[in-house]
Amino acid sequence: MATRSVQFHGLYKVFDFTGNRHLGLLGNEEAFARAKQFIAGGLSDGSFPVVIDREFPGIESLPAAMELMASNQAKGKIVVTI
Repeated sequence: MATRSVQFHGLYKVFDFTGNRHLGLLGNEEAFARAKQFIAGGLSDGSFPVVIDREFPGIESLPAAMELMASNQAKGKIVVTI
C-alpha cells in the first residue's frame, strides 16, 4: 500500500493518516491515534519543546499579537494571557 501525501510550499507534507476530505485523502484512525500518542509523548518528555516567541498580557494587547502573527516574524508561539 502506497502512502499518499500532498506537498505544500516544498516544505510541508500532509499525509493520508490525518485525512482531508477536500483533497480526497481518507483518514486512517489507527495511524492518527499513533501520531497523537507520539506527539503527546514528545511534548511530555521534552523532546518536542514548545517555543514561545512572545507573551501579550490582557485582551487589550490582542491587536499587537495579531500584528506580530501577520508579520510572519514570530519564531515560536504567540501567547495572549487573559
